[in-house]
Amino acid sequence: CALRYAQGGLLVPWGGAVQKSLDNITRFHVMGRPDSPVESLSGGNQQRLLLSFLPTKPTLLLLENPTRGLDMESVNWVWEHLHAYARQQTSILFSSSELDEILMASDRVLVFFEGRLVMDAPTGDTDILELGRAIAGKPGGAA
Repeated sequence: CALRYAQGGLLVPWGGAVQKSLDNITRFHVMGRPDSPVESLSGGNQQRLLLSFLPTKPTLLLLENPTRGLDMESVNWVWEHLHAYARQQTSILFSSSELDEILMASDRVLVFFEGRLVMDAPTGDTDILELGRAIAGKPGGAA
């Protein structure tokens, strides 16, 4: 984390880095300290830590299984923050093995099978069965 605040120089501003870490721990509700090893944090706290590293106003976020292995409270917390990014015009593209999560968190669903697009639909125009069929390469998905 400290290297992130070095501003391209070789010297790390440790005082500022520690303060920024404390600010992010508070802001993102991370159960840890600035000197806590990442491996010692729970999955939810690791996700919160990763979110704290994101720029304030990214243009695009690419995520893979953003909530895998998290408890429901942490899942909800992560999606609240991701939706806040979307409200400020950040585009979020994510993949997930959780079909419910895809339908809950997406505006639009794209499914590729064997290198081709087999479904391109607003989430309101599809359901979990149609999504499952498309993922399996079965006909009937909107394309």
